[in-house]
Amino acid sequence: MSFKMRKEKRYETTKKGFKKLVEELKFREQELRAKIANTLNEMRNQGDLRENDGYSMAIEEQNINEEKILELKDKIKDAKIIKDTNKNMVNIGDFVTLKDGKRIRYEITSEHEANPLERKISHKSPIGIAIMGKKVGDKVTISTPKGDIEYTIEKIS
Repeated sequence: MSFKMRKEKRYETTKKGFKKLVEELKFREQELRAKIANTLNEMRNQGDLRENDGYSMAIEEQNINEEKILELKDKIKDAKIIKDTNKNMVNIGDFVTLKDGKRIRYEITSEHEANPLERKISHKSPIGIAIMGKKVGDKVTISTPKGDIEYTIEKIS
C-alpha cells in the first residue's frame, strides 16, 4: 500500500511580519484590484484592444496581482508566529546590539522578513546563526569577506 506524506508547509514569521502580510493582502484585494479594474475599463473604452499596449500591460498587472494575492493567502494560512518568551537569549523578533569597538544593532527576523538594508537579518544568515541562543556578554565570531570579526553581544531587547 502506498501513500504520500503531506509535506508540512510552514511560514515562520514574527507578529510584525504577519501584520505586514495581512496589510499587503488587504491593499492588493481592495485598492490595487480597483485601480487595475479602472485602468482596464479605460483601455477597453479606447477601442481596438489588439493594438492597445496599455490594455495588455493592465492585464499583465492584474495577473501578477492575483498571483500575489494567492501567495499571500497561502502564507497567512500556513503562518506560524514565532513568540519570543526568553529575553535572556537571542531569538527571532529580538533587537541585538553587537560590539567590536563600534556598535551595530540588528533585528533578528525570519528568512522571509530579512532586509539587510534595514538591518533586519534572518536567523538563518551567517550572523543570525552565530548569535541565535546566545546571551548578553557572549562573544561570537562571524566570518565576513574581510575576515573573521569577533563581537560581544551587548544588548538584547
